[in-house]
Amino acid sequence: MKGLSTVLVALCLVLIVGCANAGGSKKNVEIKFWTISLSPTFDDYINGLIDQFEAENEGVTVIWEDIPYDTVEQRVLTAAASKQLADVLNLNTDYLKKLAAVGAVADLTEKAADVKDDFFEGVWEAGNLGNKTYALPWYLSTGGMLYNKELLAKAGFDHPPATDEEAWQMSEVLYEKLGVYGNTPKDIHLYLPQNGIPLVSSDLKSAAINTPEAVEVFKQFKERFDKGLIPREILLGQAKPNEWYAQEKMAWWGTGPQLFRQVNDLAPEVYKKSDAAPSILGTSGYYHIAIMNIAVSAKSKAPKEALAFAKFVTNAESQLEFSKIVAILPSVKKAAADEYFTQGENSEDPSEKGKFYAAAQLERAKDMFAPVENISEINKAVNEEFQRVLLENKDPQKAIEDAEARINELLQTK
Repeated sequence: MKGLSTVLVALCLVLIVGCANAGGSKKNVEIKFWTISLSPTFDDYINGLIDQFEAENEGVTVIWEDIPYDTVEQRVLTAAASKQLADVLNLNTDYLKKLAAVGAVADLTEKAADVKDDFFEGVWEAGNLGNKTYALPWYLSTGGMLYNKELLAKAGFDHPPATDEEAWQMSEVLYEKLGVYGNTPKDIHLYLPQNGIPLVSSDLKSAAINTPEAVEVFKQFKERFDKGLIPREILLGQAKPNEWYAQEKMAWWGTGPQLFRQVNDLAPEVYKKSDAAPSILGTSGYYHIAIMNIAVSAKSKAPKEALAFAKFVTNAESQLEFSKIVAILPSVKKAAADEYFTQGENSEDPSEKGKFYAAAQLERAKDMFAPVENISEINKAVNEEFQRVLLENKDPQKAIEDAEARINELLQTK
């Protein structure tokens, strides 16, 4: 018995030492992280994120590479075809859908379920294809309104427009009384889905634009153009809205609040007359947002660590810190609720107040563009037909039909 006990003790010691060595052994995992046009401006921020993550995840090394925007599509798609994607990827929504469609990025539906409720619902949906999730939302931007209080008061208004109908009514009064513009549309591709008229069908297989509602929109805009309410110079891109607003040719300017201070640079006296308001809300009930996402390669050799890093980059603390460095909005509710955004509600600085409104809009925001491969070309086709109606007197029904044909052609192009 004494001899057997000695053997058992020895075996236990071996197991204990072995377990200790296993538990104390260091992982040596390397993950690659690609971003889009963030270096060198945000080197300190990104390197700081990496340092913090590595400190909290011993044995994991993150290799960061930034890709210029004008080369990112070719680089990403080529890497996907050769199965050489980085483990963690910064992708805009268009590229994300393309990679998800060919199985190049990981399905995070279950793996990211624990953080889903941290994000705004409409923002989260941008990372979906079908009923599956392929990315975590990262930083984003949405619009706001900078308006000239003095011009509106001269026209008899004590508030900025809140709806499209009100905006056009005010635009007509402004033009007739003061000779200045209110609404200054250049494109129509975003206006349509914001007002319940999608360009592409819900199954993403065909055009959806050929409806009586879309034809009516084109007719209405033609009537407004013929009345002089829509400036040809803005429509053709021959004038810059920020400059026209600074010259008081426009009573309001719809753009991202991060651009409001351009007016202060051009005409400080006009900026002092200005205030901020939310974007005009279309009948769809949603504001449009542009989103950057974080995805994980389906071929990552370290999927657990890659997912952990993706969640770390997009958590509330990381996003809030980024928002304080550059004029972006976070996709996480907790970060958007921080006083950094809420304190601007009563600010006398239009840019600060605009930031508050932009963050508040995130509850009703989503990417309004159809998640199809060539959405940019589709948008261009619709805008070209819109301009032909206004500038060349093309029949609105024929323009919609031609846009429909072009969209269907593009949807068949792979």
